Amino acid sequence: MPKNERNLAYHNVIGLEVEVVEHPDNSLIGLKGIVAMETRNTFLIKSIDGKERRVLKIGYFRFTLPNGRKVLIEGSKIVGRLEERIKRIRKL
Repeated sequence: MPKNERNLAYHNVIGLEVEVVEHPDNSLIGLKGIVAMETRNTFLIKSIDGKERRVLKIGYFRFTLPNGRKVLIEGSKIVGRLEERIKRIRKL
């Protein structure tokens, strides 16, 4: 199943371009980069200048899909490991 606006929360986001749009830590707003790693509650974002920042999955994130489309998603929708998010599909 290809990644799109409706199912991004159930896909692997590692390697996707991301921008922090809204976050309780104001210093992270506007941070752009590539998702290098994902844990249950955080993203490791590697910015263009090569710095890595660990960001909690709270707030809003704008992902750029491989087809170039941009998707705004609430962090609470992507909390949990990938396998946990996939299991949520079955419960819906």
